[in-house]
Amino acid sequence: MAIHLTAADMKALFPKAPKAILDDFVAKQDSILGPAGINHTRNRLKFFFANIEHETNGFTIRNLTENTNYTAARMAAVWPNRFSSAADVVARFGRSKGWQLRALDEIYGDRMGNRPGTRDGSIYIGRGGPQITGRDGYRQVGQRAKLPLEDKPELATRPENQTAVCAAFWTWKGMNKFADTGDFVGCVRRWNGGTNGLADRRARMAGNEAIINRLKGSPPTATPTKADLDTATETERKARNVGAGGVAVGTGTEAAQQTGMLMPGVLPAFATGLAVGVGLSIFVVATVLIVRKHRKVIDNWF
Repeated sequence: MAIHLTAADMKALFPKAPKAILDDFVAKQDSILGPAGINHTRNRLKFFFANIEHETNGFTIRNLTENTNYTAARMAAVWPNRFSSAADVVARFGRSKGWQLRALDEIYGDRMGNRPGTRDGSIYIGRGGPQITGRDGYRQVGQRAKLPLEDKPELATRPENQTAVCAAFWTWKGMNKFADTGDFVGCVRRWNGGTNGLADRRARMAGNEAIINRLKGSPPTATPTKADLDTATETERKARNVGAGGVAVGTGTEAAQQTGMLMPGVLPAFATGLAVGVGLSIFVVATVLIVRKHRKVIDNWF
């Protein structure tokens, strides 16, 4: 069993959203949200909907598409590392029709899968619930949503595609682990590469909390599965393996010397001790972090 969404629940979460979008989430919660694990816990739903609500202002932005009608001053404010002032923007792109698109081609060019010297920057702008950005993003989300988004980016804005697009983006970014460990900042960083709009995202989540907490249903398993725990602690488990390797190298060196497999003096004793000490420290710290994260996942499994 999973957390269940009704039409009334979706309306409470997104009171100004088009009905077609809300209906799409209700109709596809079992076939799309379920396999992605998004409706397995309330915390995942909280993280999921808070970020979507921020990105689209509750599914109300025009055509669910990034507004490219920048003023020079606004562009300088959004990208202060690129432009020193509004005058700098005007000097580089002028004021003739379409200057904003030319600017976006440069700003977004040669990154996020966009090809330099092309119109990719202004074509693959933010769209849909997650506000997918960049050619690579459209390709990755499209593959998972089974939609040709790279060839037809506008498909990401269709009401009937919102559940698929949002879930595909969530899966691509590996977001469940952030929700399971309560790492909202990590989720936001993963979502957009920084912490843009963090305060608003937090406020949106706080506003949705009571609604999501009262939803019917429960996680499909009584406790987190091994797969969920392993996903949440993937980084720490890799670090622990590195630490264990350091201990093995250090202790293995002396054994090798004693059996004649390694000439004495090749690795001084102090280096052996250092390898063991560093490896053991990494192993212990990583183990403690794994235990802590396991506890967080269990606490968020409701």
